[in-house]
Amino acid sequence: MKLNQVKLTKRLYEKLSDAGFETVESLLWHFPYRYDEVSIIPYSDWKIGDKVWLEGVIQEPFKCLRLPKNRTVTRFMFQSNQGLFQVSIFNRPWLKSNMQISLQARYDGNNNLVGLNYNTNSLIDQLGIIPIYSLTKELSNKDFINVMSKVLNYMDECIVNDVPDEYRLKYKLLTLKQSIYQIHKPSNLNAIFLAKRTLKYEEFLRFQTKLQLNRQVNFGQMFGKSKIFDRRIINNWMKYLPFELTIQQKTVLDEILNDLQSKQRMNRLLQGDVGSGKTVIAALAIYATVLSHYQAALLVPTEILAKQHYTSIKSYLPESVRVEVLYSSLSSIQKRNILERLRNNEIDVLIGTHSIIQDDVKFYNCGLVVADEQHRFGVEQRRMLSDKGDKVDFLLMSATPIPRTLAAVLFNDLNISTITSYHSSKKPIETKLIKSNSIKPIYSVLLDRLKNNDQIYFVCPSIEFDENSSVKSVDQIYQALLKGFPKSIRIGMLHGKLSQDEKNTVLDDFLNHKIDCLVTTTVIEVGVNVQSANTMVIYDSDRFGLSQLHQLRGRVGRGSVDGLCFLLTDSEDELSLKRLEVLENSQDGFEIANKDLELRGPGEIFGLKQSGIPSFLIANVVLDQAILVTAQKDSIEILNKQLHFKDWINYCLKDLENQRMD
Repeated sequence: MKLNQVKLTKRLYEKLSDAGFETVESLLWHFPYRYDEVSIIPYSDWKIGDKVWLEGVIQEPFKCLRLPKNRTVTRFMFQSNQGLFQVSIFNRPWLKSNMQISLQARYDGNNNLVGLNYNTNSLIDQLGIIPIYSLTKELSNKDFINVMSKVLNYMDECIVNDVPDEYRLKYKLLTLKQSIYQIHKPSNLNAIFLAKRTLKYEEFLRFQTKLQLNRQVNFGQMFGKSKIFDRRIINNWMKYLPFELTIQQKTVLDEILNDLQSKQRMNRLLQGDVGSGKTVIAALAIYATVLSHYQAALLVPTEILAKQHYTSIKSYLPESVRVEVLYSSLSSIQKRNILERLRNNEIDVLIGTHSIIQDDVKFYNCGLVVADEQHRFGVEQRRMLSDKGDKVDFLLMSATPIPRTLAAVLFNDLNISTITSYHSSKKPIETKLIKSNSIKPIYSVLLDRLKNNDQIYFVCPSIEFDENSSVKSVDQIYQALLKGFPKSIRIGMLHGKLSQDEKNTVLDDFLNHKIDCLVTTTVIEVGVNVQSANTMVIYDSDRFGLSQLHQLRGRVGRGSVDGLCFLLTDSEDELSLKRLEVLENSQDGFEIANKDLELRGPGEIFGLKQSGIPSFLIANVVLDQAILVTAQKDSIEILNKQLHFKDWINYCLKDLENQRMD
């Protein structure tokens, strides 16, 4: 239903439109992110730190002081029906003596209050629960609440589906309309809890039903072509690898080889931490495919990683296996040559970026597709790759692990193999949190590392200096290191704005130790393997996700020297510091990823559109795992009784079709 069908002022309609609200549905499903409870608590019950509401008059003495960076603090006496208080409130310079206001404040003891918010309405008229929404600056919370009061009257026209009655009654859920109403205009705190519980279940049940429907549609595509090869050849070749596989790696390899030899198409997710040996497992799966007289493709997100894998895969395979790499910066002649040899079965393994997906890339007989860093590729890209051959087997790899139970629910169309151990060649990485956004406290340590022939990564969150931000940039740190380090130290710079040729030159110089210190962004997060670079400094580390920091520090400790990573931050936020302490105390990627999921949600980590994980409006796949697992069980039951649940299934099918069109 279009928003212009609701009676609103032209100005308010424009504000809503500018904020991205075009339909009544978009407003109804824009939920509050928190609630303020306005209630009058007797002064005798106040405790230090409590948030309280009170009504009264601003009195003398009254002072407004200017602070740095255009900030102000206003201090005044406040006579209220609860008593006389000393109030300090920031950035409200327009307040005046004798104003009557309703004040929200934090009680700091001894009749001292820190003002948090205020308005000029009667406190009695405001009592109750106030929803707080995430909005643009132009759209006030008060305006949005008024709009919601109007659009809630249109729910009958906008919400025509509901959770099947059997499950709604079984779990004592509200109806969807009741939930929407209570989440926007709650009658009490318990009503909010019941509304959220219903909406979370509805979201998860819809998602899981669509997953089950997708699985049914694709069932016919699950039959594959079994690969015929002698495992003794692979077992014999493993003796020539640079290191011996762990028991866990051998178990995972057996799972993959069993898939290749079965009549089912392999659709497997191999997840493991940085340095857990996923690449060598993929190489052996590729070797098995080649022994079966099929070709294999390895898809990676960046040219840097493509070149890295080309070197690694070749080192893990016999010389008789013909490996080639394809990427966009190759010359036209080189590309044509590779494509012709690929069509003529003169290449066994093709490694490349998105270039592989192009229509003109034709295999003679592709039997296996491996996608590394799978969350960076959309479902459609993976489908296009699987079409490169007849009933191609698919192996997805991810270094951003998630708990097995959660993975099984979210990716229930995939079989999952997990490596939690490291191979013996991986050196430990010591991580130290430095509560300063400067290298001054660690300057001598860095110089010692450089004198011992080490190389150092300096990672910054931004490329260019911004005078309005305190965030360290590549430009800024590069110039600072040129001045701060001895002139004998060679410093280079790498970031996304450089051309591919410039990136290649810098990386080659760093790899060949023509550069001692590399100032860079997260462009080195994957695919960079410089074994003599075993120290990393990360500026503004509080601005990165834990999993990303863990991936970044995985660039060091890859040679014969233990890795050392410094996390710099000047943040005083307790939560930020606790997050960083997780990295200081753990090298377990699963523990770190789980903590990251709790704190930031899956969207930030996996990339919503690319991973197949939806952008849940209210549900949280980590905190609400019990509801998610229940919804999965119920969705399977629904699909087994399709006639009984046809309305719900038709609704999910329509939703699925709209999603595909998007």
